[in-house]
Amino acid sequence: MEQIQQQLEQAGFDYAVAIATQAEVEAGAACGQLSIITEEE
Repeated sequence: MEQIQQQLEQAGFDYAVAIATQAEVEAGAACGQLSIITEEE
C-alpha cells in the first residue's frame, strides 16, 4: 500500500484506493472496500 501511495504522490495526485476482493471483481461490483490513507503533517 505504501508503494501505491508514494507513486500517486510523486505523480501529483490526491488519492483514495479502493480494494476489491476477487469475487467483487468477477461480479462487477460497483465498489470494493475503501481504504483511506491519511497522514498528519
